[in-house]
Amino acid sequence: MPRSGARPRNLQVPLRGYDLLKLGTWLPMYKRICDDFGFDPEKDLRCAQLLGSMLGDDGTECLKVVRKKFPESVLVCGGSPRLAEELSALTIGGYVVAADSATTVLAEAEIRPNMIVSDLDGIVEDQVELNKEGAVVFVHAHGDNRDAIERYLRDFRGPVVGTCQCVPPAGMYNFGGFTDGDRAACICAELGAKKIHLAGFDFENPSEKTGKDREIKKRKLRWAKTILEELAREGVEVLPASDALGSL
Repeated sequence: MPRSGARPRNLQVPLRGYDLLKLGTWLPMYKRICDDFGFDPEKDLRCAQLLGSMLGDDGTECLKVVRKKFPESVLVCGGSPRLAEELSALTIGGYVVAADSATTVLAEAEIRPNMIVSDLDGIVEDQVELNKEGAVVFVHAHGDNRDAIERYLRDFRGPVVGTCQCVPPAGMYNFGGFTDGDRAACICAELGAKKIHLAGFDFENPSEKTGKDREIKKRKLRWAKTILEELAREGVEVLPASDALGSL
């Protein structure tokens, strides 16, 4: 193995990820995001190519396994400051997805996520440890995280799938999504989830991160909200976890 070391409709998905928000819908949105933030699509593509070359066929094989028994209802946890408080009020017994920094909050609450969606700017060591225990990690490549991919990817010894936001090169997938949270929802919808419960999503009050501009983060969260609304228009039920009846 090379590694050493929306919702669409319920379609059969080819081995390269083209179907969530269909590229015809997603790529115009992606162009608007690049224009909004001044992102360089070529940098995104080069980083996606790097990650794809490092993963080889691993992601394809992993995705086949994940897709086979994916549940229709999931809990997706974002990184808002209130996540721990929200988790304490929930009864959790189903499929749990962590968006990057939410991984650490879940681990501290002794909740083991089944899936982690990350661009590797959280506490990656926690993600690596849970990956060793079986959590599938969807690692995202974009123009600003090449160093993190080169530094951390080989530490992941469990199942890993590579995602990107450009047209996916070999070994990579694009199921839509911009921030880790809305991307996690897009991935779950593509895998077959019909109901997505959200915990730790606050589109007005982002978590503080060292070296991160709060106003830029707010703009990113507005895009996340737009993307989740698109998923809902495509037929996925997207709702706050607090609205759930019974165990999640």
